[in-house]
Parts: sequence; structure tokens; C-alpha cells
Amino acid sequence: MENKKILLLFSIIISFTLNLQGQNFDTLDTVVNEAITGHIFPGAVIAVGNRDSIIYQKAYGHYTYDENSPEMQTSTMFDLASVTKAFGTNFCVMKLYDEGKLDIKKKVSDYIPQWGQNGKQNVRVADLLIHESGLPSYYPPKPGQSRESIIDSIYALKLVYNTGSDMVYSCVNFVSNMLVVESIVHEPMYLFYAENYTKPLGMTSTMFTPPEEIWNRCAPTQGGVQGIVHDPLAKGLEGLSGNAGLFSTTGDLSKLCMLLINKGTYKGKRYLSDSTVSYFTKRYHEHSTRAIGFDTRSEEKSSSGKYFSPGTFGHLGYTGTSIWIDPVRELFVVFLTNRVYPDDEASIRSTRPKVHDAVIISLEGKKE
Repeated sequence: MENKKILLLFSIIISFTLNLQGQNFDTLDTVVNEAITGHIFPGAVIAVGNRDSIIYQKAYGHYTYDENSPEMQTSTMFDLASVTKAFGTNFCVMKLYDEGKLDIKKKVSDYIPQWGQNGKQNVRVADLLIHESGLPSYYPPKPGQSRESIIDSIYALKLVYNTGSDMVYSCVNFVSNMLVVESIVHEPMYLFYAENYTKPLGMTSTMFTPPEEIWNRCAPTQGGVQGIVHDPLAKGLEGLSGNAGLFSTTGDLSKLCMLLINKGTYKGKRYLSDSTVSYFTKRYHEHSTRAIGFDTRSEEKSSSGKYFSPGTFGHLGYTGTSIWIDPVRELFVVFLTNRVYPDDEASIRSTRPKVHDAVIISLEGKKE
């Protein structure tokens, strides 16, 4: 009798696996290809996966709208823009928090005394992570301004609203988060990130400032630039920034998604504790959609579409990138495009929810 139960369970698992592998993603393909035809972006790569593996991965279109340009490949690297905040900088913050080296309830000035000037003395690291610091949304570097001068200018910024009174999404917050990380580890954040994540996870196509010999693997952004960060602030910081600058592929990013779905483990190795992942990926409070370093799914008009579960978390990037993770379904979608080629006039806003709706329809069937 016991053997029959085991055989039945085994057959159910095999049937479920085959069903996933045999899913029809034509609806998803249609949505992406229509966006390419409509000049929303020239090309894209998508990966859909669960806690164990990638279920569906596909490249669409070309590097540019010229059909003679290189075709997108699943190995194509993309400028992630603000996805860097959540899946680069925030992973470093989580690691230090996990090790007891960073208390996000402490003031930023406890870690960087010179940061706490011009009214910023009481801003906490947590305020940076949930975008309620009071800092302006952006700092545009002056022509020719050095990295050191940009950092000094950020130290000297004044608050533009009272800390905690509003949520103003800010790139300056995450440059500041990078500086906090570096004050603790005493090395550039990009090295700490590589040592703790990209190298041990085998993420060989994930990096800041890709070397020139692999620029041809990078999807072009505004003006046809390849391998150099699009964001002006990150560019002023020589591509080594906390707000943008990370380049990666769908395959590499899928590993980070699986790590989060598995509450800090990947292929049997623990990178973060269960409690840290749970704490950072849930909504911080009811006043905004922000989690700690991540965003969560809004109830209306979410870029994750209509069907992803409450509690879904992830982040968007200005260049046309996004990652959404549904912890209830244990499902993730990495959707990378270069919508800022040849300029940043095309809007991907209406395409993003269609893509995520198509994923759920492909996996679960038609929805009402």
C-alpha cells in the first residue's frame, strides 16, 4: 500500500513537471513581439521561473530596429538601471544586516559622520531604503564633475521635505546606501557584491563597468551606447554606483530570484537567513508600497499585472528592465529590454502588465 502511494506521488510530480515544460507561451510571445513592432523597444529577453529552475526563457527582436543588427540572445547583457538598487545594493545591505554589521534603524551619520550635515543628522538607513529620507529625487552631476566631488555634494545636500512625511523615490538614497555599505566593509561596494554573490553564484555575466571587450554583448541604450551606464548620476560616479550601473542577463538574475524564493538559499548553500529575506521583502508599512530596498505590488495598475499575488515584490529599471517575484506561486519573471534605444521617448508602461498577465495565462489558463 505504501509503495502504491509513493508511485502515485511520483506520477503526480512527473505529470506536473511535464505540464510546466509543455506550457504554451504563445500569448506572451505575441505581447512582446507586438511591442517590438510598435517600437516600444527593439528587443527583449525574458525568463520565467520557479524556486528550482527557469521554466521559460526566450530572446526577441534585435539590438536595434535595423533587422541587420545582431539578434537578441538569452546571453545578452542589459543595463539594469534602477534594478541595481534592489538586486545589487540592497543585496549588500541584506548581507551586512544578516551578519549584524548594519543596523538599518541607526542614523546614516552613525556610519558616515560627514553625511549628517545640513539637517540630515537624524535620517536613518531605513529611511533611505524605503525612500522616506527627505532627500531630493536626484542629483545631476555638473559637466566634468569628479566622483569625489559628486560624493561631497551628496554629503552636503539639504532635505527637501521632512523625513518620514512622504515617500519620494530617490536615486540619491541609494548612492547613500552604497556609501554606508562601503563605510562598513572598507572596500568598494562592487567588490563586496562580487565576493558575496556573483562569484559564488557563478553569475559570470553580472558586473559593474563591463570591460570593453564584451561591450558587443550589451544591448545598446540611448545613442547606441553599449556597455556604459545610461544613468547620468551613475555615469558621473564612473559606473560604480548604488542607484544604477549593474549589467546582467536573465539567466544570472534568475539565480537571485531563486535565492529569494528559497528564503536565502540557492542549490543547498545559504547566502542569507530566512528571517532577513522575509523582513526585507514585505511592505514596510501601510503608507506606501515600499518594502526595504524593494517595491511591492500595488493594488491597482501594477506593472506586474492583474494576476500576481498580494505580497509580490521586485523593482523596475528606467532602461526598460524589471523583476517581479510572486512568493505565493513561487514564481518570478525577469523581463529585460532596451526601451531607451534610440532615445527614451517610448513608454513601456502599458506593456509591462500585459507581459506579466500573459505569463500567468500561459501557466494557468485563461482568466476572467
